[in-house]
Amino acid sequence: MTQLLVSVRNVDEAIAAVEGGADIIDVKEPNRGSLGCAAPDVILAIADAISRFKVAKPPLSLALGELHEWQSSDPTSLRCAIQNSAPQFLKLGLAAACTLPGSGSWVAEWQQVRSTICGAHEWVAVAYADDKQARSPDIDWVLQAAISGGCRVLLIDTHNKNGRSLLHQMPMDSLHALRGQTREHGLKLALAGSVAISNLPLLLQIQPDIIAVRGAVCAQGDRTATVSKSLVQQFRIAMGHARRSDGSV
Repeated sequence: MTQLLVSVRNVDEAIAAVEGGADIIDVKEPNRGSLGCAAPDVILAIADAISRFKVAKPPLSLALGELHEWQSSDPTSLRCAIQNSAPQFLKLGLAAACTLPGSGSWVAEWQQVRSTICGAHEWVAVAYADDKQARSPDIDWVLQAAISGGCRVLLIDTHNKNGRSLLHQMPMDSLHALRGQTREHGLKLALAGSVAISNLPLLLQIQPDIIAVRGAVCAQGDRTATVSKSLVQQFRIAMGHARRSDGSV
């Protein structure tokens, strides 16, 4: 069954997402981009709030920004927050990675950053459907790096949050083919990128393991607004209806 991941920016949103029925809580700061990394104290506060739920304790996912941001900063406090929050999933974006000197050098840099983060977590390889605008490696390249680099999940997202959904960037036949490739190599497939309720009948035909949202569960569809418990509930219900209508499990 496809799981619902909701991206949150603070404790109140995390609680709303859990109570609304999210399967995975993803911590990000939307004002810092597609995979904007939250501050270490925010990560720790959300992890603590999630741990206090007695029944539903969804796993934690952390967005860690873009690879080039790690190359220009000293993320010591962030590494400590990652280790202490015990996330299940970590994801690091590759926007502007193709501007690194040397063909394919982003793979070595990406693996090097990953090797500096300790803990029992699963790495999510992130491919941007709008790779040319993001100046990121294309999906096939990221897929191959995910396979060789031991990632457990491939996330297809959009870098530019301009209202154009994933389905505007990738045709259905390409997504179906990608689903086949990820299954062949034992990877989970996560789909994101301005996903709306209206997209669910098509996206769930692909049978992704995870649908990831933020804007769809914020007021007026604004990803910088506040996550709403009722909108998470509505999205969750819509996923169930879409699954039943096309016979998906």
